[in-house]
Amino acid sequence: MPAIKIEIIKGKSDEYKKALFEAVFEGLSNAISTPREKLTQRIFEWEEGNYDLAPGKSDKYTLIEVRLLPGRDAVLKKSIISEITRTLGELLQIPPSEILIIISDPPLENWGHGGLQALEW
Repeated sequence: MPAIKIEIIKGKSDEYKKALFEAVFEGLSNAISTPREKLTQRIFEWEEGNYDLAPGKSDKYTLIEVRLLPGRDAVLKKSIISEITRTLGELLQIPPSEILIIISDPPLENWGHGGLQALEW
């Protein structure tokens, strides 16, 4: 049940955003067999003046936060990072240097769906 937050500079087309969703899904699916119906993704777009990029970064810079249920080891997390980076490069020609991925895995008591805490699922 990954929850994905993608941050980009505003101005990308709907097709670009659709491809962004697809690349992240494909990367997660390759790394941890995530079914589409278990994935939630959202894009946050920032005006260029509201995103302070490091020198040398372009408008392709993409920040992805991946929240997972706990239990994945470092090897699987490395695979998630690698696969998402690879698919973003293949589908959108985003260089690895323009991609930052942050993975967090909050404890089950911090997850809720349908009015139930994850411990009750």
